[in-house]
Amino acid sequence: MYLDSCVLAKLLVTEPDSEACEKKIAGSVLVSSELAYGEIFSMLLRKERGKEISAGQREAAWKEFERLIADQSIYLAVLDGVVIRKAKEVMLEVHPHVPLRTFDAIHLATFLSVLGGPFFTTDRRLREAARLLEIPLVD
Repeated sequence: MYLDSCVLAKLLVTEPDSEACEKKIAGSVLVSSELAYGEIFSMLLRKERGKEISAGQREAAWKEFERLIADQSIYLAVLDGVVIRKAKEVMLEVHPHVPLRTFDAIHLATFLSVLGGPFFTTDRRLREAARLLEIPLVD
């Protein structure tokens, strides 16, 4: 199962739908993009700045993320020039129906390069693009 960064974040920091996301991924092989490494750290810093989490909670969540990677509980697919060029094709393929952001296009392109099961996102725009690309989604 491919997870975008918004779903990964819900596994590290408690959000209203974190428990539901955890149930949906139970027993699955988890894949994401190396892009998530930077996105997750940015999200943790944003939540700390916004006083949603403390510095200690940020550090603990980051250690948990790195543990999941080290334990191979989450596999981060390589982000390379091939994926970046595929992201451009993805943006063009869903244009003009979905104004896809660059990082979202990179996640879709990564999924298409690894085919890691269904695609799991809670982002509306990303779900619309995935449907246009006929990518199976987690409900």
